[in-house]
Amino acid sequence: MTDHPKVVIALVNWNNKDYLDHCLESVLESDLPFTYEIVVSDNGSTDGSLELLSQKFPQVNVLLNQENVGVARGNNLCIQNSTGEYIYVLNNDTIVNHDSILEMVDFLDENSSVGAVGGNLLNPDGTLQLTYCDYPTLLEELLIVSHIGKAMNPIFPSPKESWTTEHEVDWISSASIMVRRSAIEEIGLNDESFFVYSDETDWQYRLRKAGWKVFYLPRVNTIHFGGSSFRPGDRRYTLVYRGRMLFASKHYSIGYQLIQRLMFGLAAMARLLVWLILLPFSRTKTINRRQINSNIQTLKLALRLR
Repeated sequence: MTDHPKVVIALVNWNNKDYLDHCLESVLESDLPFTYEIVVSDNGSTDGSLELLSQKFPQVNVLLNQENVGVARGNNLCIQNSTGEYIYVLNNDTIVNHDSILEMVDFLDENSSVGAVGGNLLNPDGTLQLTYCDYPTLLEELLIVSHIGKAMNPIFPSPKESWTTEHEVDWISSASIMVRRSAIEEIGLNDESFFVYSDETDWQYRLRKAGWKVFYLPRVNTIHFGGSSFRPGDRRYTLVYRGRMLFASKHYSIGYQLIQRLMFGLAAMARLLVWLILLPFSRTKTINRRQINSNIQTLKLALRLR
């Protein structure tokens, strides 16, 4: 690797050894025709991830955190400890390919006004996942907490139609997105108030506010397993709601925030009641208790975001 690689491939890892192994293998097998550096920010893994990196991937620059500092902080560390022209932010539970990475690099090379690019996120069976979205609205918040959105569209809040042309979008999932370093230097790093979720929405909101464009490229495809760091019944949705509330507190009106928190709080109370009723009859009480705890945390956040 040279001192100034073309691309920095940035991954955050927390006890995801097997996925990380397959992801790094896919990067190396892509046989990229330019210089690149792989940087992994490890959030205190205890599952053998560090041994894997040391023994199988000695070329990777590993940054050691003593605890789980979150995705936003982990990605920032990768950016701060690298020098590449483009930062390819990548989830560790992904599989990438040569053509898609080249597509993103070429597009950024040819379009100096574009700050970030991404493409399709695919399930292992090839079906689409949530890939890109518009900025949040109150209607979207309602459809999310009520689960009506998912019933209408499995990849909600991404649009349901087939995407065949490259076009500008509001924001793209940070599971696989390439960002121009000069744009980052202008707008700043990820806001570390976001532990996980909505950090990419905020980042790209700031990109677009500064005049940079964000583009979706239909020929870019990345397999994404998704949710691999969370156990069944864990607080994933609490973190999703926290991220959305934090984004609203930064960029939207007080009225929007009050209505959003009312919706999230009422939804959490309703789910909490259901899980409490089901607890005596549940065969999986551990998962049930996690659900109860998660909804209590969501309700507390709706009352007082922290």
